[in-house]
Amino acid sequence: MRQIADLPDLDFNSADYVAAPFATLAAHGQKWPLARSARGVEILDYDLCRKAVLDRQLGTGHPKLMNVLGLPEGRPLNYKRQSISFHNRGPRRRDLRLPLARLMGPEGTETFRREVDGVVQRVIEAIPKGEPTDLIETLCDPTPSAVYCYWMGAPFEDAAFVARTSHSVQKVHTRNPEFAEEIINAFEALIDFAEARIAACRAAPGDNLLTDLIKAEEAGQLDEDDLRNWVIKLAEANTDNSSHQIGIAVIELASRPEVWARLGRDPSLVPAAVREVMRYHPRTISTSREAMEDMVIADVAIPKGTPVFANIGATHWDERYYAEPETFDIDRTDEPPHLNFGGGIFSCIGRYAVTMEVEQVISHLATRYPNLAVEDHGFTHSPMFTSVSRLVARLQ
Repeated sequence: MRQIADLPDLDFNSADYVAAPFATLAAHGQKWPLARSARGVEILDYDLCRKAVLDRQLGTGHPKLMNVLGLPEGRPLNYKRQSISFHNRGPRRRDLRLPLARLMGPEGTETFRREVDGVVQRVIEAIPKGEPTDLIETLCDPTPSAVYCYWMGAPFEDAAFVARTSHSVQKVHTRNPEFAEEIINAFEALIDFAEARIAACRAAPGDNLLTDLIKAEEAGQLDEDDLRNWVIKLAEANTDNSSHQIGIAVIELASRPEVWARLGRDPSLVPAAVREVMRYHPRTISTSREAMEDMVIADVAIPKGTPVFANIGATHWDERYYAEPETFDIDRTDEPPHLNFGGGIFSCIGRYAVTMEVEQVISHLATRYPNLAVEDHGFTHSPMFTSVSRLVARLQ
C-alpha cells in the first residue's frame, strides 16, 4: 500500500494549469488516479470522484476551512457551525436537508418556473440593446440575486445587495485569510438581512419560498436558527455560483454561432446545451472532503483528517468516459452525467433551480437576440472554481 508522500505532485500554479486547466487535469488523470497538492489529496478519475462524493468515510471539509481562514468567534462563525455546511452524514444533516429537498427538488422547482421566467425577462428587458454591455453587471449578477429576492419576498431593488454579499462570502473558498474581514462583514450583513426578511414574512406571508420555510418551521421540521440559516445559505450559495454559471453558458454558447442559431430555432435543445456547458467548462472544478477516519483510496492510505478533493474538471475531460472531450458537442448521448453538483447527501440543494435559471436565460437570449455577439470575455480558474472575470456583449 502506498502513502500520500508517494503520490505525484499537482501544481495549480503551473503555467499549464493556468493556460488550459481542464486539459491539464485530464492529462494528469490519464497517468494517475490520485495526486497530491499543497492543499491535500487530489482525485482525478471519474469513478473515484463519483465514489468520493458519495463515500460515507468522507465528510465536509468546511470546519477545517474556517480554521484556515482564521475566522474569529462571532455571529458569522456561529452561523457556519450551525448551518448544513458543518454537518457530516447522519440524522442532523438529513433533517436539515429534508424540508429544502422537498421544496427545491425537481417537482418543487418546476412550480416556480413561471415566476423565475418572469424575473429573467425583467432583467433582460433592462439590458441596453445594440451596444457593448457588461453582462456581468446587467445579466449574470442581477438574475440569480433577483430570483433569490423573489424566493424571499424581498424588493427587486435588494438584488444588488444580495449579489455583492454573495460574492464576498464565497471568498471562503479562496482559503486566503486576507479575505477574512470582507467575509465577516458580508456575513454580518446577510444575517441582519435574513432576520429582517423572516420578520417581514411572518407579518405578511406571501406565495414564496420563505413563507414555505416558515411553515416548515411551524410544523417542527426546522427550528428558528435553522430557518434563519437556510435563508442565509441560499443567498451565500445561489447568487455567486449561478452568476458565474450563467456567464460561462453565455460565453460558450454565443461564441459558437452555429450552436446559438440552433438554440434560437429550437429552444428544446437548451437543456442539452446547458448540460454540455457544465461538462465542458464547469463552474465547480473540484469539491472538498475530509477523511472522517483512516481509509484507503486506490491503494493509497489516507489518514483521518486528510483533505481530499474530487477534481470534477479532470473527470469531465477524460476520454475514457467522454468521446473527444475537448470537443463541445450539445448532441452527446449515452455518456456519464456531469458531476458539477456533487451527489448524495452532499449534493447541491439548489441544483435544479440553478439549472433552470441558466436554461431560462439562454432560451430568452437565443430566441430574441440571434446575433448576440460576445465582444470580450475572460476567465480565471482557481483549484475550486471557474470564474467569469469579464463579459462584454452586444444584444442584437
